[in-house]
Amino acid sequence: MELKGSMDETSLKIVRSLQNEGQLMAFTRLLGDWLEEDLSQSHGADFLFTDSRARALLVSDSLLDGATLSDFSRLVKTLPNQRVTLGDLLGDSGLAESERMSALLATSQVVGQDSSSNEQSESISWLALIIGSYAWKNGYPINQLDPSSPPGAYTPAGQVLKRSAGFVRQQLQRSATERDRLIQSLSLPPSSVQSLDDLTPSSETIPPLPPHFRPPIPENYPEVARETVYVDPNDSARGQSIETGSPLVISESELRNDVLPSTEVVRMPPITIDTDHLRQEVQTPPSPMPSSAVVVPTDQASQSRPSLTVALRQMLSHEKLASTKLNILVQKYPDGPGLYGLQVRVSCKGVKSYVAGTTDRDGKFICELPVRIDSGLTYDVEVTWPRDEGGEIERKSITMNADRTHFSLPFYRQLNTPSEA
Repeated sequence: MELKGSMDETSLKIVRSLQNEGQLMAFTRLLGDWLEEDLSQSHGADFLFTDSRARALLVSDSLLDGATLSDFSRLVKTLPNQRVTLGDLLGDSGLAESERMSALLATSQVVGQDSSSNEQSESISWLALIIGSYAWKNGYPINQLDPSSPPGAYTPAGQVLKRSAGFVRQQLQRSATERDRLIQSLSLPPSSVQSLDDLTPSSETIPPLPPHFRPPIPENYPEVARETVYVDPNDSARGQSIETGSPLVISESELRNDVLPSTEVVRMPPITIDTDHLRQEVQTPPSPMPSSAVVVPTDQASQSRPSLTVALRQMLSHEKLASTKLNILVQKYPDGPGLYGLQVRVSCKGVKSYVAGTTDRDGKFICELPVRIDSGLTYDVEVTWPRDEGGEIERKSITMNADRTHFSLPFYRQLNTPSEA
């Protein structure tokens, strides 16, 4: 069931005819009584199909929950939303095309006009009215719906309840802009005047005399005058003669003076190359390596090994990966000076490739690594301390995920500052 963006003309005319709240409540009450009488006339119902029974049916069959029903009850408390809900229900269930609607509409206008607003204290049973409308559309007796034995999903009764629950969700899912447009369209007064498309052309002739027919007033345009352009009929008969000159003649003597291009081949001197023509190639010395550069062995095994990112994406090709940054900070003590030139190695379990480098002057080493979007990925980080600090290798593990774009992992040689020691 798709959400409708507009109402049919029959539903619009019925809702526009209900001009106040009393007429709307009288119409819904009469419509509910007629539906219950029409659907249970051959089954002898011994109970009334109330709004509480309809709510119990929808909840017991797990079609709607309590929160959705509460939202719908708050929605239909205002008169404009009631008019929109009634128009959608009449159009979607086919009740607008029923012959009974004209009689119910005339009766509700009389009852709603005579009764005051104080007498209309009873609220509209919308859930019972919705289920009754779709039961009338499918021809199902409404008195056989029992909350103690909810029907199956693919039975006729289950289809009635499923369509009713879908209609309730439609009213809650409609946007505010679309609802305002429908409210403005339903607030227009009813009009019985025929449109231009509905008018049939009359076969009678228009009376030629006033006051029924006003003859058009002749208009004179001063900028158009008859005597401005005058054409003599005798001028068109005389034709102008065409004068021809002498023909153009080219003699052979004029052609002999032309010089034809020569077809002889002109040979150029041979090309020779001397040593003076050769430019001496200046070989620039290689640029010095940066402070954070890492010398990677150039053996055959290391050259054929892919990078860490490529290896991880090949291993996890069936999963979606994201990228995040890992900031490794190596200091002698917390908030102290960074250690420069320490070797850092980042690897992942199950992958032979790794990322290696040295710390900068601030003791930092930053690398970008792939991680799983759902569960993250764990990396092992190894820092080789200098020889004067013991020369040992310290290893830590960190699990990174795609929720953050930056992770930090500190390494300290000592936990206390020299002043505290």
